[in-house]
Amino acid sequence: MKTVCDVKSVRCLKDSGAQISLIQKDLIKDVDAQVLGTVTIKGVIGQPAEATLITLKVKPATSDDLENIAPYIDLCFAACEVTPDLEAILCAADLEKLEYVSVYDVLKPTVVTESDVSVRKCVR
Repeated sequence: MKTVCDVKSVRCLKDSGAQISLIQKDLIKDVDAQVLGTVTIKGVIGQPAEATLITLKVKPATSDDLENIAPYIDLCFAACEVTPDLEAILCAADLEKLEYVSVYDVLKPTVVTESDVSVRKCVR
């Protein structure tokens, strides 16, 4: 059985006071995520909200010249309506896990072909 994985970059807010990571539920509507159940999210302001508890495979994003060679790690998220200008919130425990994985950021390999190489002959 062949599995197709779509990779999506998501900007996250680091929240050391959060007890669980949150993700905008619209971002995962087409994702085949493992559903663990439901939780009630209580914020500082507003009414408590029901959220679906899911597991997503994630790894830290890198710059254009780097790639992360570590395998994806499973993180638990509560999928709910966050705010319109925010895609996800990472709790301190999940942030720490991603920081451990970021040690596997390496330079992307480049392929040099014969036509890409310029040779200069030195004459003495």
